[in-house]
Amino acid sequence: MKIGMVGWLMLVLAGPAVAWQNPPPAPPPHQAASQIHSSADAQLQASVRKAIANDASLSDAGHQVAVIVSDGAVVLRGPVKDDTEKTRIDTLVRQVGGVKEVTNELDVRPPT
Repeated sequence: MKIGMVGWLMLVLAGPAVAWQNPPPAPPPHQAASQIHSSADAQLQASVRKAIANDASLSDAGHQVAVIVSDGAVVLRGPVKDDTEKTRIDTLVRQVGGVKEVTNELDVRPPT
């Protein structure tokens, strides 16, 4: 009975050490970029979103595109109604002060 108790105690005490050795996997890069950024990136993201929101020519989908900012680099993702809107959003973002580069991953999906 003591051997069973000693074995159980070893498992209880060793469990945290084993868990410590196996850290959880890192989030995918796109999640990390959208969740962790500096205050400068947060301000830039807000400025980009404002520029998009203030353009009345954009569709509802165009106003809802994802804006991811990391070190001044902006990634745009989501559906837009046509190539004109895709180009317009890209142009708006490039005009925002502090934007170093733009990766335009917007998808053209015409309304059905």
